[in-house]
This record gives sequence, C-alpha cells and structure tokens, in this order.
Amino acid sequence: MGSSAAAAAVLLCVALSVVAAASAAPEPRFITMEALKATEPASSRKLMMGFPAGFCPVQFDERKQITKIANKCRGQEVPLPSCCEAFRSVACPYSALLDDVTNGCSVDLLMKIHDFCRMPAGYFAMCGDSTMGLSCPVS
Repeated sequence: MGSSAAAAAVLLCVALSVVAAASAAPEPRFITMEALKATEPASSRKLMMGFPAGFCPVQFDERKQITKIANKCRGQEVPLPSCCEAFRSVACPYSALLDDVTNGCSVDLLMKIHDFCRMPAGYFAMCGDSTMGLSCPVS
C-alpha cells in the first residue's frame, strides 16, 4: 500500500509540473495590423492627445536600424522574406511599444522608414504572417 501511495504522489508531482510548465510558456507576441498600417504623423497625433512631443521612449536609429531595412527592402513592390525578416529584427524588440498606437512609436518608425527608404504606407502589413499581424519570436 505504501508503494502505491508513493507512486501516486510522484505521478501527481509530475502532472503538476507539466501543468506549471505549460502555463509558464510565454504567449506569442505580434505587431498588430493596426500598428503596421499606422500612417498619421506622430507629432500631430501626440499633440492632439495632449502628449508632449517625443512621447515615444525609443529613438529609432536611421544609420543602424533603418539602413538595415533599406538594404533588404528598397526597390521591392511587395516585400520579400528577407525584407520582412529585416523589419522583424528591428521592430520585434519593441513590439509592445509599437502595438500601443497611442504613443506614436509605430508611426515614428514607419515614417522614418518611409522617409529614408520611400516605402509606401502599409508596406510592412504585407509581412504579416497571421490574421493578428506580424509574429515576433518569443525570447
């Protein structure tokens, strides 16, 4: 009788650890279609909403980040996988900020890309790989 109680206890511990591991798995992150299609200049949006200019806490670096996208995307009417991967590598670390369309980060990033690379509005929405938007690797 003692060994069956011990076996049941072990089985219960294993089952609980499997449940705990499954519940601790991080949720997939996405940059939403709304954020990928943002086109309103951030400065006017911030002023209309009462936010100070520069409310987005990230300053996207034209030389490093935007150039990386330009090198992979310039001249493409439809983004190729290498272009989408370049955009993903720059945008996904900021997915939470880019999805908050009230702070202007998505517009700031997309406007800098547009100004530097001459990409049309909504271009990176074509990189969306799900109905939710562009998936980002979970780290």
